Amino acid sequence: MKKTCALFSLLVFLTAGAVFGQVEKPSDLKFPELKYDPPAPNSMRTVFASGLRGFVQEDRRLPLVNVTALIDFGRLYDPADKVGLAELLGASLIKGGTKTRTGSEIEDRLDFLGGSLSFFSPGERISTLSLSVMSKDLDDGLALFFDVLMNPEFREDAVRLEKARLIEGLRQANDQPAAILSREYERVLYGDHPLTRRPTRKSYEGLTVPDLKSCHGRFFFPRDIVLAVSGDFSKAALKKKIDRIIAPWKNRPSDIPKLSRDFPPVEPGVYFIQRPISQGYISLGHLGLEDTHPDYHAVQVMNFILGGGSFTSRITTKVRSDEGLAYNTGSRFAYRWGFPGTFSGYVQTKSSTVGYAVSLILKEFKRIRTEPVTDEELDTAVNYYLESFADNFQTVQATTLSFANLELAGKPLDYYARYRDRIKAVTRDKVLEAARTYIHPDQAAIMIVGDWEPCNKGGEKFPGPLDKFGKVRKIALIDPLTGEPVKAP
Repeated sequence: MKKTCALFSLLVFLTAGAVFGQVEKPSDLKFPELKYDPPAPNSMRTVFASGLRGFVQEDRRLPLVNVTALIDFGRLYDPADKVGLAELLGASLIKGGTKTRTGSEIEDRLDFLGGSLSFFSPGERISTLSLSVMSKDLDDGLALFFDVLMNPEFREDAVRLEKARLIEGLRQANDQPAAILSREYERVLYGDHPLTRRPTRKSYEGLTVPDLKSCHGRFFFPRDIVLAVSGDFSKAALKKKIDRIIAPWKNRPSDIPKLSRDFPPVEPGVYFIQRPISQGYISLGHLGLEDTHPDYHAVQVMNFILGGGSFTSRITTKVRSDEGLAYNTGSRFAYRWGFPGTFSGYVQTKSSTVGYAVSLILKEFKRIRTEPVTDEELDTAVNYYLESFADNFQTVQATTLSFANLELAGKPLDYYARYRDRIKAVTRDKVLEAARTYIHPDQAAIMIVGDWEPCNKGGEKFPGPLDKFGKVRKIALIDPLTGEPVKAP
């Protein structure tokens, strides 16, 4: 046995030597360029009855079928007097049953089939209903899937139970400082806008079954839905099955609300929320840009170098590796469909080093605006995006979903075909221009969730006070149950 292992090890060594040649150290190894070309989306694009669009791809390797419906629907479309409607609809769409099946009957049938059906809690503008089923049970699976999508009944008992669960979730919404920081940082940047509205117990309790049915009728119809389907089936046969089921499904004029894209100017400085904790949770920055912006790719590369590139980024190197102030730190441009996203540096650090950590991040904001990045930094960032590009297509279903998302958002279907060339076109000068255009340290809103006295006092390397960063505003913590400021103990 030992001889066999030794011979195998020798064979591996000799094979590696033949492939890579003789090298003295691992860093000398040379690998061929990773090449991957995504499939053509038009070969998958299918239009079903009633104008329902989809991306369909056969995959015979396993006897499974995956179906996902992407719906142009989310919490952003809640009327101002019915905040929480989208979340309640998402929670009760399956459990509330259909006109011919109760929620329990749907779940029992899926258990019998060994399949799954799930509605993912609505995001801002996209919701998904997903089915996974054995290919031999495809007819049963499609019948359940489209029955839920087309004919939800929202039975009162199920709606009442889901309301109670959502309200209970509000009681826990302030348990995590990171959740408070995310919620209140966006509230500062966007002001009073549908992007920042949050449900309360009163708003949940005011929602009714007729509200849910009206909402479903308003947003769930074929032309505002895109399917992603992959698995063990005949594409032609699948289309016939789906066409037959949805033929009676009627369209209606699109009723997507027109929402303001104007946001109030934000005063720079410190926004502080008091919590009796031993660390400070911090986000600092301002509004960013949309992912449809021509400079999107340059901003991606620039942010990778600044703070989005894990251990290689400047902020992580300085704040975490050099100074040892935090485990979790960096920067991000968060993107959202149809609106400018947010730009933020972030860090979680002990109270006495809050000011010092903020000062280091601000210095990196300023440095990337004034000093060209190195060739090595640029190569690392560009290669990251080129080499991780294929991750969008790791499975056949991931591929169909990638194209379905483009279709729903109205993006060109050649987006991925052109993506790598646009990343490769980013130069050091374009990184510098992007930083100067989209990072504004002097306009930064610095949101801190922590214990005021030790955070303001600071430490040896930054002895406070926090008003060195500008005017300090104490922000009242909001009780998610009531939407009112939490009363001091």
